[in-house]
Amino acid sequence: MLPRRVSIPLLAVLLIVLLGETAFYYWREHQPKENPYDPIIASVAHETGVDPFLIRALIWRESRFEPLTHGSADEHGLMQVTPEVGQMWAKANKITDFKSDDLYDPVTNIRVGTWYLNRSIKRWSQTDDPVTFALAEYNAGRSNALKWVDPADPQNHIAFMERISFPTTRKYVEDILTKRVRYRATLSNNRWYQEFAASSPSMTQVP
Repeated sequence: MLPRRVSIPLLAVLLIVLLGETAFYYWREHQPKENPYDPIIASVAHETGVDPFLIRALIWRESRFEPLTHGSADEHGLMQVTPEVGQMWAKANKITDFKSDDLYDPVTNIRVGTWYLNRSIKRWSQTDDPVTFALAEYNAGRSNALKWVDPADPQNHIAFMERISFPTTRKYVEDILTKRVRYRATLSNNRWYQEFAASSPSMTQVP
């Protein structure tokens, strides 16, 4: 048994270490779930020219940053990508060993989801706000999005939004656009997003 004059300081040190570890694990468990994905989002934004705040907002809406989320229509992962879209991405990028389960990998999922979103943005490049049209297509499919285009004003995103017949899709688009604005404001000093924060909210480019 240790002498009393030694055991008390030792117990104090052990208690401090234990409290420190407990505080660390509590802090780690209560960090926002989206933080670990910031480097991936920033990297994909650099590669594609898609607004990282838009990517982040879409992930928030689709999965709340849970990488193993599985949707009722077989959507996988963070951006809720279907295996069919994954195969399209793999073919376009000459990737021969793609598997559906790869969509649960955050890097692959964000690459595929952003590729698909950006493809839609390009399709609507002649409109006054391609992102609005692309988000509706991402959620409800191209055939529905085409139905919602106003024949009298096909490039007008406001007219398009008014014609969306699915309330869930209209809210989906509104939620993501609102969240994108909030992310741009709150993450302006974040090291992964600083360089993007000063750019236009409609940063998305069509190469």
